[in-house]
Amino acid sequence: MIGGRYKVLKLKLPILSVFVVSSLILIACSEVKTKSGESTAASSHTIQHVEESNSTTPVIDRNYDFTYLEELTEEKRKLYEEFLSNGNINSLKTFTPEEMVLIMMNLIFENNFDKLYAITYNNNELPDKQTFIAEYIDYLLDEDIQNYLMYRYYDRISLDKDSSTESIAIVKLEIIFGSAHYLKIYPILKEDGMWKVDLYNYMKEKKAKSEEK
Repeated sequence: MIGGRYKVLKLKLPILSVFVVSSLILIACSEVKTKSGESTAASSHTIQHVEESNSTTPVIDRNYDFTYLEELTEEKRKLYEEFLSNGNINSLKTFTPEEMVLIMMNLIFENNFDKLYAITYNNNELPDKQTFIAEYIDYLLDEDIQNYLMYRYYDRISLDKDSSTESIAIVKLEIIFGSAHYLKIYPILKEDGMWKVDLYNYMKEKKAKSEEK
């Protein structure tokens, strides 16, 4: 079943149009705990969307093929390619929290769930790779694809220094389009000397809510 799902994933990636609706604020927070017991009020998949009423549907177009890797230096791109080819996570040791968010987005687009598993914060909680991939496809993939499409037009990616610590980095991905302001927040956690994305905590929340229905 997983293999069959892989083949149709790219069909879910149409050209994005940002639909403008009435004033809306959506904030979902959760507590992230690290091995040391440190915690922070952050959301792994928070969208904060604030805008004025507007009946138009702005369509954003670009004359080139977009990739979230555009902002990586040539050296970092080579290290990322090394990681893709040999699976050595140490190739990403020098990547910043912001850069980890960018390569996570690229892995989502490429349906590279093996490598997505490799950069996911473990904290001795991750299931085996096959289980992780199956649950990711069931509970989180569709949402992450929509986020990929929407935030490919981001204006700024930055570290929230006020909320970040030595082991938890809060990365903000923002879109500003006229009166519309979209903010996506990703907590990136340090493990084994490198930054990793916190997908599994949110995936567990989504699974629990699904099983309650």
